[in-house]
Amino acid sequence: MNRKSLGKGLEALIPGAGRFGVRTVQEINVESLRPNSSQPRQEMNQENLDELTESIRLHGVLQPILVQRAETGYEIVAGERRWRAAINAGLKTIPVIVEEFSPEQKLEIALIENLQREDLNPVDLARGVKKLADDFGLTQEEIAHRIGKKRPTISNLLRLLELPFEVLKSMESGAITPGHARALLGIEKKEDQVLMARKISREKLSVRDVERLIRNLRDVKKQAEKQPIAYSKKIQSSTHKEKSLQELLTGMLATRVRVGSHRIIIEYAGEEELQRIYSVIRGREEPF
Repeated sequence: MNRKSLGKGLEALIPGAGRFGVRTVQEINVESLRPNSSQPRQEMNQENLDELTESIRLHGVLQPILVQRAETGYEIVAGERRWRAAINAGLKTIPVIVEEFSPEQKLEIALIENLQREDLNPVDLARGVKKLADDFGLTQEEIAHRIGKKRPTISNLLRLLELPFEVLKSMESGAITPGHARALLGIEKKEDQVLMARKISREKLSVRDVERLIRNLRDVKKQAEKQPIAYSKKIQSSTHKEKSLQELLTGMLATRVRVGSHRIIIEYAGEEELQRIYSVIRGREEPF
């Protein structure tokens, strides 16, 4: 991460940032503060928050937080973790610097603060970037410059938001990585992206494993399209029971399953996939 560019970005947004000595620091009651409405981070790591709480309990809050006046009290612009940890540590007041910020500045500062600590998961970062683009009309180039990232990185982040909700939740929890998620974008259907994400989490697949499986799936699809199939007509209106069974088998086997016209069709990408499906059906790992 280019920390120098991040520092310059914050300095451009807040003259004197990082040099708190040139601006007035005051103590404000913790109960008069409220979180940043533009905070891109949706969840905080409880273990890290506990560690910060213990540090503040021992040493106090060493760096003031940035706030701005609100209709009642003050709104936190940067430093929400320190504020929450200070409350947990039993502090009644916290050092702050009071400034005025535009909505655009508030979001940029929150993004930069989290990026400098490497404390923002890629989904929250992508949502923050999208908000900069949608709400303030910034181009990807402008966003990249402001938060210290390269433009292709911004483009890739925004593409992650095209993935289904379940896949995004898996990325937020750490079950799959951004590398896995980018590979999933190569799968055409949303339901297949979800199935592959479950498979990644369950079998602890590497990004390279996923890329190989996706290539195999494409090869199988191409071969199927070239060969005439006796049951070429699409499965007609399946009964409710058939649909229920299809959904059950698809979820259980983590691969595409079609039920109808007196057939159950289970698709697989290669020998390894066939072995995995066999083991799932048998209920234990054994050679096929």
